Amino acid sequence: MSQPSGTSRQAGFTVIELLIVMAILGALAGLAMPAYLGYLDKARIARCIVEIRSIERVVNAYEKVNGAYPNNLGEAGAGEMVDPWGNPYEYLNIAAFSLPGNNGNVGGGGHANGGGNKSGAWGWLLPDEAHAAGNGNSDKGKPRKDRFLHPINSDYDLYSKGKDGESVEPLTAKKSYDDVIRANDGSFVGLAADF
Repeated sequence: MSQPSGTSRQAGFTVIELLIVMAILGALAGLAMPAYLGYLDKARIARCIVEIRSIERVVNAYEKVNGAYPNNLGEAGAGEMVDPWGNPYEYLNIAAFSLPGNNGNVGGGGHANGGGNKSGAWGWLLPDEAHAAGNGNSDKGKPRKDRFLHPINSDYDLYSKGKDGESVEPLTAKKSYDDVIRANDGSFVGLAADF
């Protein structure tokens, strides 16, 4: 059938049709966005784990050459590294812990000012008042602790504050769940929530 002369129909979409298409695209984007953001988080965590392992190799090489762990990441040549969220990596030389008044003999391999090897099997028993000679990038001079409030490492702590950029000493605190940590003297590197 032909249209009567004088009336012509233009080809195109109506406003209703465009609104329906926009609603469908919005719903698809709403479903896809959380999956994409989850993928980005997993990729950042994986990158952070690789970088922590890399820093760990640098710190361990420094210890082999110098006989002691560095007091901060800058001494080992990794001080400028930042995690995937833009925060500097946190480092604490637990092996250099000493109690006030003992001339640094605890954890220093018997050498004053902590110039020796690892703190030994009993190093985790040091009280919280123990302090480290130079705490690297860490804003606290206390080692990270597990759910039983025992330090998670005996040599050094190395971690990222994670997505939220916040962290507290015990791993069981909510602010620490997203931290990417090195634990068990390097046997574990991953999310604090998974430790």
